[in-house]
Amino acid sequence: MLPASYSVPKGDRGMTAWEGARAMLERARGYWLATIGAHGAPHVVQQWGAWVDDRWYFEGGAETAWARNLVREPRIVMSVERDTAVAIVEGRAARVRSVPPEIAVRIATQYRAKYGRIFGYRPTPDEWEERGGFMLRPEKILAWDVRRFPASMTRFRFAADKET
Repeated sequence: MLPASYSVPKGDRGMTAWEGARAMLERARGYWLATIGAHGAPHVVQQWGAWVDDRWYFEGGAETAWARNLVREPRIVMSVERDTAVAIVEGRAARVRSVPPEIAVRIATQYRAKYGRIFGYRPTPDEWEERGGFMLRPEKILAWDVRRFPASMTRFRFAADKET
């Protein structure tokens, strides 16, 4: 809840539309991932990823600090920023051993579009089907545009599901 001094409007006029927040999450090239370290300290890293069907798929070595952190504590935060807009995603993440073929194609397509030309990184759908990666299931997303803050401040809630 924001302090009263922020003068948050009572109605929904000017709020961020879900379509805009989703587009920002899909198009983002750099995502900031925050995990909780073994001693309770925050750990933040920049990460590549793909937003598909309201899930964030990302990859990396199991020996990295962030991967070890999320195995111990699956609650994470991911955020993106584009121009004057921001989206902050809170949820739970876990290692997925594989993804369905149709999802693997969409993940690989996003990775190639975002990272292929500039960085030469082009994973194939087979890699995601066979090796999997990590997946964040959102529970809450906060999105706004600072030019229209606080009217644009919007909270999107997602039903918690048991699968991770």
